[in-house]
Amino acid sequence: MGHESAFKNGSLSHGYLISGEKGIGKLRFIERLSQSILCSESNELFTFCGKCNSCRTFERKSSPDFFLVQEEKGSNIIKIGQLRGNKQKKDEFEGIVEKIYETPLISSAKVFLINNAHLMNDESQNFLLKILEEPPKQTFIFLLSSAPFLLKKTLLSRLSHLQIKFPDFWVLKKYFQLKNLDLRESDYELIKGSDLISYADSDLNQLRESWDEFSNDLQRISSYKEIEKIVSRWDDDSIQEKLIWLSRIVVSVFGAKLNINYSSYYFEDNNLKNKTFSELSEIFKTIQEILRDLNSGVKLNNKIQLKSLLLTMS
Repeated sequence: MGHESAFKNGSLSHGYLISGEKGIGKLRFIERLSQSILCSESNELFTFCGKCNSCRTFERKSSPDFFLVQEEKGSNIIKIGQLRGNKQKKDEFEGIVEKIYETPLISSAKVFLINNAHLMNDESQNFLLKILEEPPKQTFIFLLSSAPFLLKKTLLSRLSHLQIKFPDFWVLKKYFQLKNLDLRESDYELIKGSDLISYADSDLNQLRESWDEFSNDLQRISSYKEIEKIVSRWDDDSIQEKLIWLSRIVVSVFGAKLNINYSSYYFEDNNLKNKTFSELSEIFKTIQEILRDLNSGVKLNNKIQLKSLLLTMS
């Protein structure tokens, strides 16, 4: 990735935010860094022996000095209980507050990794903020996020931020060729957010089909009856993907109006090209609000929100 230079021996901060598109390998990148921090035989970051007790337990996912927190299966929220822990349940993760001030067991440090950190609700973020205000020595906290704008500004102010940019088209095309996949230029924006490491030919074909259906829907936004049909199709597990695509289209229309090249998502016959900057701003704001609601776990009527959004685009 080429981002190793952002971390230097002896000058690591206690808290980091690593942001970037979903699927580009942020988790693997920080896991590699974490193993090198915990390795008993290495003093170099991103270098580890793989043989010491710390490395062996890390690779077996049983290190007593490494803690991974992320949303539970079937949930899209990281609740405060996952950070604070629950001593009432046997074998339950005791939580950051129970472990962060303890002495490392087999390493010289402890690492806490919060994946998809933007899924923390307000209570969880406030809880973590208190820990970051007085972090213990030799303890490192890494937050990974594809939507850092959902994190509180007060929390962001306590973190060192590294943004991992999405690879450009030609770099990605060469990578896909190694997987015997033919990446087209029209695919480039679409694959953002996908798991690039485990991508397969069937995934690429399915993504193209989804985009064709999505773009056809946008061109049908002409009547209330058509909008109701579109809303019914969008109100499924792919709703978030479609809203992200839509937000990128709005940005590309902004770019086209300002004579900036955003051709990947811009097509001439969509309704958005006739909107004013003010109208486009409101549409973009509405999309972000719906995305925040989806991430918050609040039970809302998605159809009503989608219908209202599409009506403003008609």
